Amino acid sequence: MTHGALVLAGGGVAGIAWETGVLLGIHDVEPAAAARIIGAPTTLIGTSAGSNVAAQLASGAALDALFERQLDDDHDELYVEADFEAFMASMAAAQADATSADDARRRIGTIAKNTPTVEREVRRRVIASRLSGAEWGERDLRITAVDADTGTPIVFDRHSDVSLLDAVEASSAVPAIWPVVPLGAHHYIDGGVRTMANADLAAGFDPVLVLVPQPEFTAAGPVIAPAELEALKPSRVRVIYADAASVAAFGSNPLDPGARRPSALAGRELGRSVASSLAAFWRG
Repeated sequence: MTHGALVLAGGGVAGIAWETGVLLGIHDVEPAAAARIIGAPTTLIGTSAGSNVAAQLASGAALDALFERQLDDDHDELYVEADFEAFMASMAAAQADATSADDARRRIGTIAKNTPTVEREVRRRVIASRLSGAEWGERDLRITAVDADTGTPIVFDRHSDVSLLDAVEASSAVPAIWPVVPLGAHHYIDGGVRTMANADLAAGFDPVLVLVPQPEFTAAGPVIAPAELEALKPSRVRVIYADAASVAAFGSNPLDPGARRPSALAGRELGRSVASSLAAFWRG
């Protein structure tokens, strides 16, 4: 490939706000670099929260308008109570005796299909409000999801026989929290069930910028597996993880709409702090 890729990872509504803030912060200091990073011909790869941001960017929406939306208390987001330690433990237990990666994801898909959640149309209206009628365009936009029936990962793009709304809804369907998304003969769940960022899908692009609304390491180990980043060699890769101020802004529940404002502001400050070095990185 002769152009770069911007990879946007998952992280709930806090992650959407944070990624938007980081990009605007870069634009504050290095507007030309920001324009190159988010504009064509850069390929956009989005997972879960990142699929929403990627779709918004591909539509040509202005960063400042997207940022202001994150600060607005008048929104369509849904609050959901979530104990993420218990959630991760249940997901790990489901995969304990899986025979393959696909089997592990299929088991998670089974949990998702059997867990009551809000009605799909209620959730779908939330996704639609974020996209404001955006549709697939000419941009190389790639949205990740997982087939809940087989455990097979999938990447939707403008050539897929699904709408952009369908693709983002599927990519954002956190298992056992949001409803699975039926498309054709299959059901789909969050692309983060494969990996949080699916950064390895950017193999062959150069440079690659990855935004991850999580610290680099948690008690469970590295948030992005070393092998996932190794797959991008020999391309130049920069990963921006959440700093301490950002993690504090996310709070204990990144699905809480109340985390949007502090996460956006923390992301913007982080974006400003890395803008100059990032501009130099992107120039090569």
